[in-house]
Amino acid sequence: MQTSHAPQEPNSKGTKNFGSGGLGSLPASAEVHRADNGAAVSLKALLHSGERPPVWSLDERMRHIPRPLADVFACGQAEVTEVRLASGRLIEVASGSRMLTIDGWRRRDELAVDDRIAIPRWIPAPLATDEMPDPEVILLAHMIGDGSCVKRQPIRYASIDEENMSAVATAATHFGITAIRDEYAAARVTTLRLPAPYRLTHGRRNPIAAWLDGLGLFGLRSYEKFIPERVFALPTAQVAIFLRHLWATDGSIRWDARGHQARIYYASTSWRLICDVANLLLRLEVHGRIKRVRKPGYRDCFHLTIDGVDNQSTFLCDIGAHGARGIAGEAALAHLNTMDSNPNVDTIPKEIWIRIKTLLEARGMTHREFQAAMSSRYSGSNFWKYSPSRWRLSRAADILDAPELAAFCKNDLLWDRITAITDLGRQDVFAAYVPGTENLVAQGVSIYAGR
Repeated sequence: MQTSHAPQEPNSKGTKNFGSGGLGSLPASAEVHRADNGAAVSLKALLHSGERPPVWSLDERMRHIPRPLADVFACGQAEVTEVRLASGRLIEVASGSRMLTIDGWRRRDELAVDDRIAIPRWIPAPLATDEMPDPEVILLAHMIGDGSCVKRQPIRYASIDEENMSAVATAATHFGITAIRDEYAAARVTTLRLPAPYRLTHGRRNPIAAWLDGLGLFGLRSYEKFIPERVFALPTAQVAIFLRHLWATDGSIRWDARGHQARIYYASTSWRLICDVANLLLRLEVHGRIKRVRKPGYRDCFHLTIDGVDNQSTFLCDIGAHGARGIAGEAALAHLNTMDSNPNVDTIPKEIWIRIKTLLEARGMTHREFQAAMSSRYSGSNFWKYSPSRWRLSRAADILDAPELAAFCKNDLLWDRITAITDLGRQDVFAAYVPGTENLVAQGVSIYAGR
């Protein structure tokens, strides 16, 4: 189900058809996406370290390619706002930062609620992938989801899925550890203790504890967990393995017979973990929406949902889940295979019609003739009120022989909608320069990075 993308050589003039200008800046908390190892890192950290790694940038065909980060610099202080998107993503940017719209790069202070901006639909594998042994990939996913590695407590894993228990016990042998099974009938759960294979003395730790500590995960509570940088450097096949086993823990896959649709989501009380999973899914061209779920007396929980027939089918074919949830996924996929996708899920901003009207005038074609060629009943101005699907725009591009329109149908972008803008006050901000393409991916959106 995954679309094949081949990196394209950038045009020296940068992102064609997208006029830029002005300086974009990001607060200290904002992270850019590295192309060398797949990790996210803040501009402030890069400024202090002196590193200038390649980053993901859009070329003139709106495809993500690696480009050198030539410069990072502090810009003093500026007004910063939080932009919330319909996908649930939160972006913090300075008012002067430019984000990509269908009409080109626009300053944040020129954008309003309901405007749509570009986010990645797909992120390529990093330039330098770094494999991990499969048992480590599998054990890491399960420990992040259902593991407990609190300081001065035994390392444990809990599950009600025998397939998951078996996967963890097998993976633990990679560290020389034999899992010990403990039944808790009252709680209807089974745990595996993962004790060290030798006597622990001063300076000698459980090998799994030492391994998790090296990844930054040891001692974290559920709401503090995240996906280590090392995972983002994995080859795509191992990313799929990791996500498959992670979904087997706190994920959910089921077929809703009443609603006649698949329900697929991953749940966590860790906002950082949910964002990490959303970013990692982009390697498999799967996009998710984040929803906050509140329950009195409990921490807020976040659900990363996978919606849409095509999107869900890609997830179930290329990722799926281990164990019982995987079996449920196979059943859901069988239902999805009998359904037609909804082309209105993935649409192009309706402002694209302005370009089409200009082309019609240049070609001497009336609106009635165009709507007839599009196999649409003539509806006057109502025809232009709704955002076209990629398929519909592709048909218009063929009718008008307009490759500039076709470029919007085959690229690496989704168009997300702004749902809220909140002022955060003045903060220290930092900027970057990416020569040639003059943009980068930061906080999961395309940001202008020129001079």
